[in-house]
Amino acid sequence: MKRNVDRMLGSSYFDDGLPIYVNRVAENFDLSEHTHDFIELTYIGEGSGVHYIGEESLRVSQGDVFFIPVGTSHVFRPSAPGRGRELIVYNCLFPTTYVEQLETFFPDAAEMLAFFREPQRSWLRLRDPGEFREGFKELFREYAARLPGCEAVLTAMIVRMLVTLHRHSQSESLGSGPTDAPLSRSSIEQAVRDIEERYADNLTVKELAAQVGLGERQFSRLFAQRTGMNFSAFLQNTRVEAACTLLSSSHRSIPEIAAAVGYSDMKFFYRLFKRKTGETPLGYRKSR
Repeated sequence: MKRNVDRMLGSSYFDDGLPIYVNRVAENFDLSEHTHDFIELTYIGEGSGVHYIGEESLRVSQGDVFFIPVGTSHVFRPSAPGRGRELIVYNCLFPTTYVEQLETFFPDAAEMLAFFREPQRSWLRLRDPGEFREGFKELFREYAARLPGCEAVLTAMIVRMLVTLHRHSQSESLGSGPTDAPLSRSSIEQAVRDIEERYADNLTVKELAAQVGLGERQFSRLFAQRTGMNFSAFLQNTRVEAACTLLSSSHRSIPEIAAAVGYSDMKFFYRLFKRKTGETPLGYRKSR
């Protein structure tokens, strides 16, 4: 059967002479599968679900980054309908003509930028190495505020993201020895998803390495290569991000939230939260 695929046009999104559109949206089951005449960068900010892209269906969760070129059909779906099961996605849209302008503005990166507007360019997927989460949040804030110099700030951030994606695409295609074989990479992806789904459990490197069939040293090295941080730092970041979500979206007490994300020692939780966010839990809640 032929799928019904809609087509989105950039003219519906770009206004006021700004060739960029940024939003934050809770995906649902209403939007149809679609293609578009612009480039899209997407970051999964919260939750989990499925990304139907091209002929594939991919499980996605917080930390997944996608480059979606012109003409590629796709749609996101949350894991299940209902409050508390949202799939929150940040989208950054821009036309290919904007990329051509960037090549002129940034000649040192022109070849890397041209990579993203090549005809028949395939889509890309990246697990956030540690910079996209805050990058997309800042993109969204900057776009919403529309302060003087907005386009310059947005452009600088978009160029950085595209350069990072290009470096990733090259390292993936070249590889770096047998430890980076597809099986090892998929094993690390599985471990990352286990952490994001079971962060409140008493997880250990030993347990996760055994689950994916790797030695602890090999697992730790591959995990750091894939995520840009060690296991402990990634687990702490995931727990603090979950605590931030609960602080801003629920009325649960701070001790309840600490326990819900895996911490029984309140002094440690307070110190860790402030070190990661620059605010106390109560201050974070009030500011949101």
